[in-house]
Amino acid sequence: MKIAFLSDIHANMEALQAVLADLKERCAITVLDRVVCLGDLVGYGPEPQEVVDLVRKQGFEVLAGNHEAALANKKERRWMNFQARENNISTEALLSRDSLEYCSDLPRTLSFGTALCVHGCPPDSVNGYLYSMSSEDVIKLFKESDFTRFFVGHTHELQLVFEAREAVERVVPEPGEHRLEADKKYIINCGSVGQPRNGDNRAKYVIWDSDSDILEICAVEYDIDSTVVKIINRGFPTAYAQRLK
Repeated sequence: MKIAFLSDIHANMEALQAVLADLKERCAITVLDRVVCLGDLVGYGPEPQEVVDLVRKQGFEVLAGNHEAALANKKERRWMNFQARENNISTEALLSRDSLEYCSDLPRTLSFGTALCVHGCPPDSVNGYLYSMSSEDVIKLFKESDFTRFFVGHTHELQLVFEAREAVERVVPEPGEHRLEADKKYIINCGSVGQPRNGDNRAKYVIWDSDSDILEICAVEYDIDSTVVKIINRGFPTAYAQRLK
């Protein structure tokens, strides 16, 4: 089974459209069985309604991110900094009632086969960050869970976390194919489509072949300048535009 994982689109239509075009081109060669969005369709970016509409039109499986959780339950905004809380309020005003209900009803986890998907930290946190998991936390998770592959987002940074020689290793994978080892468990941070923060401003997503256990890191160029202009015209903080550069 081949699955594409998209995370943290953050209302960036240009990045999403570029990724969808890239997926379409790849699907001419290999057939995807499913596409999973790991949360944060909205937030920071200028076109939350348009992104939600497009993702729903595609029929992708979608999880709640912390930005959707904050729309569903205002108490969740306490986990955000002041600027992000204000942006969540602005985002709410830009979404239709139907889209708000959709975002509010998204599940927090998804599992299939040996894989567990969640926005923040496994097993089910939308707000926890992978970098906040200590080595002891990771080892405990691996020992107590029957899952062997954990797909997450939230940090906007690509990373593979796995146990090797009784220690936890954290590796930043380059774009391209990476074969996972069958006898190891992995937490796979899929990066960000709409707001990468790893020094490479291309939109990121991953494709996992569960049969061969090959993980492909995909990085796609998109029209950043158009998104920047939209953010500024929307009146959102300039920091949200500057992050994309």
